[in-house]
Amino acid sequence: MKLKTMLAALFAIAALTGCEDLFEDGSMQPDGSKPSLTINNPTNNQAVNQSQGLRVYVTAVDKDAVKTMEFKVMGAETSLINFNKVSEKNVVEFDTLVSVANLAPGTYQLNVKATDGRTNVSEQQVNFTVR
Repeated sequence: MKLKTMLAALFAIAALTGCEDLFEDGSMQPDGSKPSLTINNPTNNQAVNQSQGLRVYVTAVDKDAVKTMEFKVMGAETSLINFNKVSEKNVVEFDTLVSVANLAPGTYQLNVKATDGRTNVSEQQVNFTVR
């Protein structure tokens, strides 16, 4: 019986020691560990047809879980298309087709921002052309 108790105690200590965030200051302040954010599609300076739409495929990874991902299609200084993805996962893959039928032919920028559970933020941008 002592062996089981001893093993349970060792397991509990090991599990709690691994959760060092619980024993720091208890806050969820930024810790400097930003999410890893990759825009897989579109590629920079990619051309898309109005009728086919824009495939947006993004991957975000973070040890504190990716809380939100914000997407903006910018034309000049104006945000033309906005949408968000809410998540509570360490690895998030987001893949969707965005209609660009209402965008005039020209160059635009896709801005993506990922925020983790400790409010660390990563941002990436790519330019694309609608024809």
